Parts: sequence; structure tokens; C-alpha cells
Amino acid sequence: MKSLTAYQEVKQKITADLVRGRYPMGQALPAEKDLAKELDVSIGTLRKAVDELVAEGIVVRRQGRGTYVAEHDAKRLLYYFFHVVRWDVDKKTYPRVETASFGVAQASKEESLRLGMKEGAPVWRIVTRLYLEDQCVMIDHITLDKKRFKNFTRSEFDKREGSIYQLYQMRYGQSVVKTNERLRAGLAGRQMSTWLKLKPDSPVLHIRRVALDIQDEPIEWRISTLNTAHHEYFNELVT
Repeated sequence: MKSLTAYQEVKQKITADLVRGRYPMGQALPAEKDLAKELDVSIGTLRKAVDELVAEGIVVRRQGRGTYVAEHDAKRLLYYFFHVVRWDVDKKTYPRVETASFGVAQASKEESLRLGMKEGAPVWRIVTRLYLEDQCVMIDHITLDKKRFKNFTRSEFDKREGSIYQLYQMRYGQSVVKTNERLRAGLAGRQMSTWLKLKPDSPVLHIRRVALDIQDEPIEWRISTLNTAHHEYFNELVT
């Protein structure tokens, strides 16, 4: 087995502290000289480890203030995870999300595979409709492991302050730090066409996303259906 370099070991130690909750979301890491002394490494080694954590979106640097554990504020949601914009308008607008359904079900084969759980185990299934400028442009089918999100309720989901990812983080300590996504072209179908105000045979984009935590464990499985008549998938990383 290939041994880890010094900076990789430092990165692992910081990551382990984050998982244990030593540094809560939004809190600053210790000053570089203090953290380097604690870990018994050079400033250069520490910075290389932190650089990778920054690149992965786990921590963020704030000029003149230090390095902070990333949290899901509105700006991070909009620029890091939110991927839908009008193709003919050069501006970014905040989405509005409505809940269409919320309930418990048994994990399908695909859901169990994506979430790393047993087929048939209890899951939360949530369907939301996303609006931009009062137009429904995307439908999200969300699946969560019920064990990871105990005592979840529709009222809690509907009355959340901020984004869905903020709710995961603040209420359950489940922080999404990255996503794996695959895109497929398809047709709207009967139910999606009703919500998106399309013909059933209209083209749509299916975005299949696994949201992962700091240890690369799956938190959420989501299939999004996007009306591409006036909107498109957008990806930009802001660190």
C-alpha cells in the first residue's frame, strides 16, 4: 500500500476533527502557526493540506480573516450547488421551492445502491417543484435514508429557513460537501409535463445526483427533471 505524504496525513487529521465536530460549520480553524505547531508540521505542509480542503469546498478562505469550515449559506447554495439559469438572461436569481409530496417508502434497488443501504429499507421520498421567476422549471425527486434523518417531518421540511442542504446541516449535522452528477436527455412524460407545462413528448434534461459528506458517504439521492425550453444546466465553482 502506498504510504501517505506528510500533507496528506495532515489533511486526514483535519478531516477527522471536522467529522468529530471539533470545528463546527462556519467556525474558523486555528491560526496557521498554531495548527502547524499542534500537528508538528511546517507551515508549508499545513497550507498544502488546507489548499486541498479548499479545492474540495470543505473549508473556505476569507481574506484577512482566516480559514473557515464551509456552511450552506445562500451564496454557497446559489454558486456552488445551484445549476439552473435562463439561457437568454445574464443574471442569477434565487429559486423558490414548493413541496409536492413527502412520505416514507421502501428503498428501491437503485435507491439502495446510491445510498449504500439495503434494498427495502425505509427511506424518505420527497418531491419538490422549483420555480424561477414564478415559473416551474424543475422537479426534484429526493430520497434520504430514514435512519440518517430520524423523526423528519413535512412540517419541518416546509418551514425550513434557508436551503434544503442548510436544513440537513443545521438540524441533522449532515453536511453536503460535494456531489456526483450524471446527465441524461429524455422526454417529459405525463406527470412531469403537467407540472412543467409541457407536452408529454417534450425534451427534458434528467440530472441524477448523489450528494456526499466529508467522508464521501452518500447523504441524498436526487433525480431532477429540467424544462430546457428557456433554462439550462449551469456549473460554476466559487471558492
